[in-house]
Amino acid sequence: MPSTNPATRPSSRRFVWLGVAILAAIALWTIGWYTVAARIEAHLPVAMQQIAGTDASAECANAEIRGYPFRFGLFCDRLGYINPKDALALEAGALRSAAQFYRPGHVVSEIDGPLLISAPGLELQIDWQILQSSIRATTLGLDRGSIDSRNVSIDIDGTGLQQKLALAAECFTAHARKNGLDLDIAAYGEHVRGNIIADTGASTLTLEATLPGRAGLLDMPYQPLLPPYEAQVHRLSVSFEGDVSLEITGPVRIAADGLVSGDLQISIRGQDQIAEIVARFNPEMGENVRRFGPMLAALDSVPGDDAITLPLTIRNGNLSMGMFPLGRLPAL
Repeated sequence: MPSTNPATRPSSRRFVWLGVAILAAIALWTIGWYTVAARIEAHLPVAMQQIAGTDASAECANAEIRGYPFRFGLFCDRLGYINPKDALALEAGALRSAAQFYRPGHVVSEIDGPLLISAPGLELQIDWQILQSSIRATTLGLDRGSIDSRNVSIDIDGTGLQQKLALAAECFTAHARKNGLDLDIAAYGEHVRGNIIADTGASTLTLEATLPGRAGLLDMPYQPLLPPYEAQVHRLSVSFEGDVSLEITGPVRIAADGLVSGDLQISIRGQDQIAEIVARFNPEMGENVRRFGPMLAALDSVPGDDAITLPLTIRNGNLSMGMFPLGRLPAL
């Protein structure tokens, strides 16, 4: 009869027990994952109400938690937000998100368009081919967030606009982060085109600004940015082909009635082309830019470069460049 080596028996038993331990760990992990997922789904209506606040409601239609075994992700067919008090409504398409189990506060997601926004005096529709987001969440709300999108189109209609605005960009990114009590925001668009800048070869759009004391906009419950508020514009610029550009910096204030005031600096390259673009948005303002052009050039506060730099003053919506009135801005 063949002999059995007694030394192999403990090794075999260890292998069996290792297999049993692995299977038990997988079973416990599976039970734990689905238990946590079920609790998240059960708590989701409460969480959505916390995000929306007492005067509003938020919806994540047909919500489901997915991502087993190493992720937790919220999936839903449609997103919605309604605030009857402020007559504000938002609606977007499906949401797909994911967070690693060891970094639950860092969530990446993908959202389908279009995004429809309705507010008093404003109708906004934004659509895209791809939109991805990344957020870092805390127990209070968000610490920061970013979006990255491709082939974006924007249609804006408002009571203060003389015509509907249509914009499109091949690439658009936006960022927001808490900076102490302040909120830093930035947005960048590439290969921008639209009905008010048609045939100008617009290439880039840049906004970098700080909203003092508004870090709470990223907290729960969500609160829309309503006037009055202030902003420090670090850079607001649009560039076109042929070294034509417009750049604005400085502080602005939006009053409770939506009227804008501010003491800004404006730098213009390609004055005639800028006047033509402005005229498409506001004919009176564009005509004034043309009329005062030679005198504005003589008042350049930074001579020696290829731009005209002047103070841009706004008082309750009334816009002037130096001593020359340009027109009136609509209320926001």
